[in-house]
Amino acid sequence: MYVISGASGNTGEVIADALLARGEKVRVLGRNAARLEKFTRRGAEANVVDVADPNAALLADAFSGATAVYVMIPPDPKTNDVLAYQGVVAKAFATALQRATVSHAVVLSSYGADKPDRCGPVVGLHRMEEELKRVDGLNALFLRPGYFMENTLPQATVVKNFGMMAGPLRGDLKQPMIATRDIGNYAAERMLKRDFSGFSTRELLGHADVSYDDAARIIGAAVAKPDLRYQ
Repeated sequence: MYVISGASGNTGEVIADALLARGEKVRVLGRNAARLEKFTRRGAEANVVDVADPNAALLADAFSGATAVYVMIPPDPKTNDVLAYQGVVAKAFATALQRATVSHAVVLSSYGADKPDRCGPVVGLHRMEEELKRVDGLNALFLRPGYFMENTLPQATVVKNFGMMAGPLRGDLKQPMIATRDIGNYAAERMLKRDFSGFSTRELLGHADVSYDDAARIIGAAVAKPDLRYQ
């Protein structure tokens, strides 16, 4: 049984699809039962679980009998303290993994999570890695992908309304970008192989570092706006 937290998210959905396509037994976790129905129609089990519940009893039940678990902290746009929220969820995951005696976990972390501070929300993922390292008997692979290419999708509204792309980063700042489908497919393969022991990390990068200036040129060409610029 493969258990996938955040199954309706960008990476979790890809993992669930990949494992179900191979005929594996899958248990999907999420906050909304309706968003899990597409998996149950294909034979998956579904558990509606609040991963921010510090008691973690339901989460431990959801992890019970797992061959491998995919762990990710789902975003909570309502929180006023992102790091505190991440800490609660990380602790709940650690508690549940320990109680369920899970042997293997593939964990969605981030590029930059090797840094203990000055990395914004990525600091919370660094702390999650450290929290999970305290789980007895757990073999965990921490995936550290670059910037999600899908994070550029909200720019569609900016382009439509203002005729440009915009954001807080310097336009010429190169950064590793990767599509979430590539992260999900890689995670699924490693869950199936379970060829990792102890605590290890894997950075997942795209074919090349990309700046927002580059992204504007690529997107502009795709939407017939060759003069599209980033500001």
